[in-house]
Amino acid sequence: MNLTHEYMHHRTGYSLGVGCCWIRIYKGAGRDAPVVVCEELPAVGGIATQEVSGYLAAEVIREHFSGGLPDLPRPLLWIEHRPARRRGPGKYFLHTFPSYHPRTVGAGFVRRVTLGTSHREPLDPAEVAILIREV
Repeated sequence: MNLTHEYMHHRTGYSLGVGCCWIRIYKGAGRDAPVVVCEELPAVGGIATQEVSGYLAAEVIREHFSGGLPDLPRPLLWIEHRPARRRGPGKYFLHTFPSYHPRTVGAGFVRRVTLGTSHREPLDPAEVAILIREV
């Protein structure tokens, strides 16, 4: 996997509090599903939660994968990272979305894109290292 993007993502639209997280995008060779690691920024009020992951993933897909995602059962691996407050690697979660096609939701002038509510399952730090090939 090649790290192709690394940046602070600011959530679009209206939100309560600060809305930013650290995004790292890894693209593989050929038809591999890209891996996106979304890291909460605790010092600035991170937003990497299950409730907003559908919005964040849709915004990242629109911005970086406008040509489309690979035709796979899970065309994008969205990993949430919650850093440890004191020591250690923190916690990782793999999110699975009902759809990987961003759709617009909301009424009036406050419209956002989303992939829907995700299903979240824990990942071991060693599994994340294998996915992004840091071993």
